[in-house]
Amino acid sequence: MIETNSTNDFTLQSSISFILKHKITLIVVFIISTIIIGLLSLMLPNYYKSQVTLMPAETNAVSKAVLSQMDNYDALSFGKEKDAEYLMEILSSSTIISKTISKFNLAEHYGIEAENTQARSDKLNQRLVSNIKIKRTENLGVKLTVWDTDPHYAANIANYMASQMQVLRNDMKRAKMDSLVIALSTSRNRLQKEIDSLAGEFAKVAMQHKIYDPEKMSDRMSQELAKQIASGNQGAVSRLENKLSQIGEFGPDISAMKILLERKTETLKNWDEKLEQVKVDAQSNVPNDFIIDSAYPSELKDKPKRSIIAILGGIGCSFLAIFVLILRDKKKVAKKENEIS
Repeated sequence: MIETNSTNDFTLQSSISFILKHKITLIVVFIISTIIIGLLSLMLPNYYKSQVTLMPAETNAVSKAVLSQMDNYDALSFGKEKDAEYLMEILSSSTIISKTISKFNLAEHYGIEAENTQARSDKLNQRLVSNIKIKRTENLGVKLTVWDTDPHYAANIANYMASQMQVLRNDMKRAKMDSLVIALSTSRNRLQKEIDSLAGEFAKVAMQHKIYDPEKMSDRMSQELAKQIASGNQGAVSRLENKLSQIGEFGPDISAMKILLERKTETLKNWDEKLEQVKVDAQSNVPNDFIIDSAYPSELKDKPKRSIIAILGGIGCSFLAIFVLILRDKKKVAKKENEIS
């Protein structure tokens, strides 16, 4: 790094000796550069910071949160790692960025003008994205930070993005649920038509043959037949045998139709319950995420850190000065060696 003798050997002692030799120059360079860079940093605008902290919910399905029959399910529980990742993706989406730019007229606020609409849009997006930061907290929450030269703009933008995140989540959920409602309604209506058709056919066959419950009718008539045989009533026995013959012929089909009708009716009942849950989710507009901290206008600037900029600038200029001094000393040594030779 620093060479101080003709053999170009580097040692800690030679480095310290070199710095001490030029300490006045280095101190002057550090002080002057720090002051100049500090004064130049005054030209940088002040940026104010506002933050919103959110906690994701475990589910955004109202039907699951309210209508769930699971005893171990907590409707108010916080979400897991993947739920926080979903929030971060939504907050950084182009949909929310575009809505924010339009809502606050950031083109005028940032002073961005461009003849090409696409170029202007790209510059606005880049500018806003550079002024926001979205990160996950240690407790699986999401923190949205917004910087702006106007503290009110910073707070309003942060709160607006958080609210639009919830609106976008509800819109996404509603679009999905609406499609499910249409699909389930179509399937449910088809099942209802099948039940109506089967019920009509069942009623027609049952009325035609006077057989409504083959199993019960068969048991009762068998008992009655035994009584009539015992009493010697041949007319009643003949009628009962004819009826039992009809039950034996048409009973299995009627029983099968009855069982099928009961199964379809039970399926329709479950279908109606699922459809009602989907309709609840589709029509609900309940916020599913918890806003822990809302943004507020900050009275103190967050950046730039002018003192740090000035000090780091002074240190950088000092290193540059050391490099220049090394080159100067090398030239002097080389010149002396040339004169001696």
